[in-house]
Order: sequence, then C-alpha cells, then structure tokens
Amino acid sequence: MAIAREAMPWEPLLNRGEGEQLVARSRERAQEALLEPLPETLHPELRQALAAAGIDALYAHQADTLASAYEGHTIVATGTASGKSLAFNLPVLDTLAHDRSARAL
Repeated sequence: MAIAREAMPWEPLLNRGEGEQLVARSRERAQEALLEPLPETLHPELRQALAAAGIDALYAHQADTLASAYEGHTIVATGTASGKSLAFNLPVLDTLAHDRSARAL
C-alpha cells in the first residue's frame, strides 16, 4: 500500500533550485536525544544557574560545541530549536565567570 506524502510548504521553493544552486537535500528521521553530563570544568556559579533553569545535562552537540569553542572552532550548524543558543552562549558565559576581566560582544 502506497502512502501519499503531503507536500511541505517549502517544497516548491526547493524544487525551483534543482539544477541550479541547490547542492544537497536530505531527510533525517527524528532520533532520541543524546545527553552528556555538565562538564566539571564549568564554573560552579554557571553550573548552579543552569541547574536553577532546569538544565542538568547538555545535548551531545552542545557539549561538542563547548569543547570545540575552547579549541578555537566557532561554527555551529544544527536544526531549528536544537539548543544552539545555549551551545554558543555557554563558552562565553563560562569564560566570563572564570575571568571577571573578560568581555564579550
């Protein structure tokens, strides 16, 4: 039995790009979130603030982003509503908490 798939609102836009600048298109199935404990290296006040906000673990990509940021890599690319804001703010907040003379824009 064939299942008809409802066209998504952006399909016509994507179809217009075929053969031109559209270089890749894929569809991924949802998967269970991979969580990692908060790194012990995070400033204690930041760990407390995260706990107060109900955050007791990071998604794997957030933990990877934190580690990568400290290595000087600064690009984060992941889907909508996946936790990018925390991913790119966490290294900044941790640096500010550890070094009161540090500044961020």
